[in-house]
Amino acid sequence: MGRTIRSESVGAKIAEWYSCLLSKSYEQAIILKEEVKQLLPAMDPSDKFMAFYSLVEFKHQILVSRYDKNECPEEIEPISEKTEIDDLLKYLYYFVSGQYEFTQERYRSAVKLFRKAERLLEYVNDEAEEAEFYQYIGLVYYRLNHYLIASSYMEQANVLFDRLQYHEPAINCQIITACIHQELNNPEKGEAILKQALERAKGIPIVYGQVLRTLGLNKQGQKKFNEAETYFKRALDIPEHKNTIFGAKSRYNLSNVLFNQGKIEEALPHFQIAKAGAAYYKSKEYNARCLFTEGLHIEKNYDLVDEAIAQLQKEGMDFEVSELAEEAAHFAEKEGNTKLALKYMKVAHGARLYQHTLGVDSVV
Repeated sequence: MGRTIRSESVGAKIAEWYSCLLSKSYEQAIILKEEVKQLLPAMDPSDKFMAFYSLVEFKHQILVSRYDKNECPEEIEPISEKTEIDDLLKYLYYFVSGQYEFTQERYRSAVKLFRKAERLLEYVNDEAEEAEFYQYIGLVYYRLNHYLIASSYMEQANVLFDRLQYHEPAINCQIITACIHQELNNPEKGEAILKQALERAKGIPIVYGQVLRTLGLNKQGQKKFNEAETYFKRALDIPEHKNTIFGAKSRYNLSNVLFNQGKIEEALPHFQIAKAGAAYYKSKEYNARCLFTEGLHIEKNYDLVDEAIAQLQKEGMDFEVSELAEEAAHFAEKEGNTKLALKYMKVAHGARLYQHTLGVDSVV
């Protein structure tokens, strides 16, 4: 085939594809990716052009992996030192690399890459790109328990997404903002935001399911297990939610609230599905959570509980450590084992202290 297509034309098509990724237009992104692949053999691309294409393709894989585990990307290839790249391409490399680290639950590594990208953000002349950057860095700070920093970034992202009328990303910002209020002991404010988000999410099934799940987590955090159970079941009634990693997490959450209500027989099949889902999606957090539940509620084996907590500590998931240790403490107390209850309360207290004493400098 003769090379007759100018790289600028293909570059414009890649930019259109990239815009679909920013707006979470999943089906249109797949179509544009195929169009670009068909055009590539008919042009003579430069190393810089191919670096741009590779980064956008990698970002595409990150998006579709939300829907299909088999599309989970391998580790990103570093840009060759021989490739001449501008500041915008450097920004994209650091940002996409940070997104990959986030999907792998390596949050401290992700935030370091996002901070490098932030130093190049001035070269990004696109509100949609800025909005997604603010959303991701806010999300990773949320996972690192820096709630005020996370809230500031999430607010900036939300304003931009609303202005652009990118509904799905804007609702996702509301979800995280609601979670922040939950963690700051204001579940009523979080619930109000989620009810508003639920109304906006009508017609977007995967997001509607995610809002329902978060409402369940809100009720679970208040130990209103029966109300949480209802929300998790409603989320799992939505195929677009059930058949993703979010659905696997909802299945675990449902089993957990059932166990906590003493509904053991009903909880067990949900737990087995959740355990298989955590393994399928290779989630370090939920594999550890399943081990914890197995030890606490099924095997009555606190060695498994300790192993699960150790796995989370190794990954630096301090909030998750405090949450599970507190659950174990309450369970041991109900059994009359005050010595064990005290042990886990000390673990929970230590994890909470550690997560709140980490300064920004320690993750930059």
